[in-house]
Amino acid sequence: MYSSSPKKTKAELQLERTKRIDNIVWVNGAILGSIFLSIVYQLFHVQVEALVALWTYGLGEMTEDMTKVGVAIDLLARLPLDLIHSYEALVLTNPILYKACTSGVAYALGDFISQIYQGRTLSNFDLPRSFRSGAAGFIGHGPLCHHWLNFMEAHLDFNGAWWATGIKVTADLTVWAVFLNAAYSFIIGTLAMRHPQKVWEDVKTTSWPALRSAWRFWPFVHTISFSHAVPLDLKLLWVDAMEVVWVTILSKVANEDKNAKLKVEPDLLMVEVKDSRTLSPPLEIELTFAQELRRKDLEPKHAFQLTKCALSSAWPLIAMWPVLYAGYQLEHIFGLV
Repeated sequence: MYSSSPKKTKAELQLERTKRIDNIVWVNGAILGSIFLSIVYQLFHVQVEALVALWTYGLGEMTEDMTKVGVAIDLLARLPLDLIHSYEALVLTNPILYKACTSGVAYALGDFISQIYQGRTLSNFDLPRSFRSGAAGFIGHGPLCHHWLNFMEAHLDFNGAWWATGIKVTADLTVWAVFLNAAYSFIIGTLAMRHPQKVWEDVKTTSWPALRSAWRFWPFVHTISFSHAVPLDLKLLWVDAMEVVWVTILSKVANEDKNAKLKVEPDLLMVEVKDSRTLSPPLEIELTFAQELRRKDLEPKHAFQLTKCALSSAWPLIAMWPVLYAGYQLEHIFGLV
């Protein structure tokens, strides 16, 4: 006869669970810490070494207006432009690779921020999700947007006409936005080993909410993105930086909205997206807190209602045109065109 193993008490099970959580915290902390330190080192090691050398070896022959503190402040003040110039020089050597890395970092950071605002801690942080998001940015967003930006610059510039920027913004936030959302969903779905049919259902369901979400923020941002104020090789860096800003705004608003509703209705259950693994962080937040999937305007309507709905959502695309013209005049004043 086989002796049955003694049944674990509730206290023992709780102790095992606590140990597992502690292990997860240490693993997540070690991974995130090493990533953070490696990024900081790659970005700032030259400046840090220069500051260490400054305080260790001095300045040699100094003029009256030169001090160690003054030189250190000057080094730090030039840091942002130095980083941009270094990035621009790297992009020229291998544009697709470095733009892919840019989008990979931005997408991973965006997912990290969205999880933080969702209340996740080191004990339940979903690192694989962030890595999948970063991989989708690296594989899809960076290389695809590199070719898309070059295409618009070559075929939609119309010899630098002021309205050409509006054409680029409109094309980017309609045809390209739908395609990019689908590409992102399929890449994430493949990495998560989901069935293509389920991913395709997500794409069809979220295409319109994705456009609406984009139109709330990007038209006015892209008046800068596609202008002559941002060099072609830096446009993707600008867009990815604004993507992180957009995720942060949506995450903060979503968290505040959820907390406010829970105070009024303690039993309120937020509507969850069926499977958010294929959604970009901004869209996931948008769908969750605004309950986009249950809005009435997703249901079939007659032509007048559909037109009214589209116009109410697309007003930023209309309102951006005076901004475009004013920006074009400023470009002339500052000699950018």
